Amino acid sequence: MTTKHTPGPWAYAKHVEPGNVVFDIFQADGAPYTRNLSDVAYATYTSELDGIQEANARLISAAPELLDSLIYLRNCIEDGTQPAMSEVNAAIRKATGGAQ
Repeated sequence: MTTKHTPGPWAYAKHVEPGNVVFDIFQADGAPYTRNLSDVAYATYTSELDGIQEANARLISAAPELLDSLIYLRNCIEDGTQPAMSEVNAAIRKATGGAQ
């Protein structure tokens, strides 16, 4: 499979500005550098949407790990092997902020 997205892992950062909250989503430390693609996304929102947009940023930043976990699970199912659920659970925790 050819990757057509910025390689993970991704992280996010929150910056508060007067009247706005900015979330930057970017390649985390240790990710392979991809020229012109190291910044995945950013969004600016009014402060009343802060909690919702932080949850969105957290979910977006977990996308590479969620994809890797799905591929891993699919391969385990195809091979008939028992998956190590620690990788799957770590991706879910990152996406949900530990809520699941």
